[in-house]
Amino acid sequence: MRMYLMFTMKAFSNQLAYRSEVWLRLLGNFVTILIQVEIWRAVIGNGSVAGIKAEQMITYSIINTLLFALLLNGVSSKVDGSLKSGGIASELIKPLSYPLYLLFDGLGNSLYQLAFTAAPSLLIAGLFFGILPPATLTHFFAFLLALILALIISFLLGYLISLLAFWFMNHFALSWMMGGLITIFSGSFLPIWFFPPSWASVAKMLPFQYMGYVPAAIYLGNITETELWQVFAMGVGWIVGLLVLVQWLWTRAVRRLVVQGG
Repeated sequence: MRMYLMFTMKAFSNQLAYRSEVWLRLLGNFVTILIQVEIWRAVIGNGSVAGIKAEQMITYSIINTLLFALLLNGVSSKVDGSLKSGGIASELIKPLSYPLYLLFDGLGNSLYQLAFTAAPSLLIAGLFFGILPPATLTHFFAFLLALILALIISFLLGYLISLLAFWFMNHFALSWMMGGLITIFSGSFLPIWFFPPSWASVAKMLPFQYMGYVPAAIYLGNITETELWQVFAMGVGWIVGLLVLVQWLWTRAVRRLVVQGG
């Protein structure tokens, strides 16, 4: 385990070499949140839509914008680069678990984003737009647990895409498709409570909601304490199911590997 923690620290320190990007990311987050805030203020105004007020949607937008920076679904890009360069061959013969290496490397990047992008952006957004406190103390701790689920599920989905790339040798199309599904069904921009009933039912059966809607809805108290156990049970179920799927694909992907490039 100590070796994998070193990968996390290395990934974190590598990101420090690009500190000039921090200002651009802070500016990008601010502009993204500003646009969403103005949209929801124009749509909702001083009233409410479906019982949701503008202040709630502002907080919802802030949480989802910052959560997006922490997700680990970008792991597929790293695998794709190794696959095309041929570096994947040397990585697979190392005495370590390649999936765990990807996970802890991604965590290092997320910790960097948390420290230098998400946390400062949260302070700036709170200062300019205001942010509501958690509905209750229980919802706050449930929100933290939901963040962990979001990281795990995002990693497994990104890892799934990287494994499928072993067959298609093309990461872009798969990643683009996954990005579209996440954008629509995660509820990161348009919350699931605004979806038509049929679409809401579909979204609540998929794992993407845990990467946007669930953490923010828990924070705001739109998921009641009695519903939390069901939501978390389903999230854990998705994690177990995705683990089984990626492990099955991994054993076959290694046998099928065709090294391209160097």
